[in-house]
Amino acid sequence: MRMMNIVVAVVLAWALGACGGGSGSASGTSYPFVAPALNATELSSVTYVDNASNSIGLTEQETVTAVNADGSFVVHIDNPNNNTLVVNGTTYSVLTEDETFNDTGQALSYSYTPAGGTQIDCVDAPHGVGPDFPVTVGQAWVDDFTVSCGGNAPIAYSQTGTVVDVESVSVPAGAFTALKLQSTLTWTTAAGVLRTETLTTWRDTTTGHVVKEIQDFSYSVPPAGGYPVSRTTVLLSQS
Repeated sequence: MRMMNIVVAVVLAWALGACGGGSGSASGTSYPFVAPALNATELSSVTYVDNASNSIGLTEQETVTAVNADGSFVVHIDNPNNNTLVVNGTTYSVLTEDETFNDTGQALSYSYTPAGGTQIDCVDAPHGVGPDFPVTVGQAWVDDFTVSCGGNAPIAYSQTGTVVDVESVSVPAGAFTALKLQSTLTWTTAAGVLRTETLTTWRDTTTGHVVKEIQDFSYSVPPAGGYPVSRTTVLLSQS
């Protein structure tokens, strides 16, 4: 988990998936994570709702630029429309970055360059959010990790989650048989604000890739002006 621009939080787990069919799961069925193919690309809609009930829509594109022998892979993330929206004094955009994931789809590191600045490198230790694959329905996980960016002090994160069920999910990219995961992520910012994020995530049962995610945000001290209270990401297309 990290901050995009001023206050726009995002979880970036690789979202490419293959279509599935049917619903439900056999008791004890184990579901894998499969690394995406080199040059695979997905396009997603990203919709924020802020504290004044404004809806802010963006587009996010992810392209796999490397797949390594150990199963890790690198994704380039950007906004193909290159648009930035300012609502209630808050800037919303998709940060252009390159992110490395391990062989179970958990973030290891990412790099980005702020406007007019120099490249910033960040490390997730031991890795970012999400369960260790393979997973089964009913499985719970705890993920404690830190994120260090540049010379700043590491920030500690804690996630608890459960693989709830298998559901049929339809998005513009197609119909999927998907694992439904629910989790809570907490961390305290450098400014001392406790952040809590609740996530509902649908992952394709065939690949473990995310096809839809809803994130709800809360703050021990709300930011001044406008700020996001939710983010919904939906897979539009893949190639």
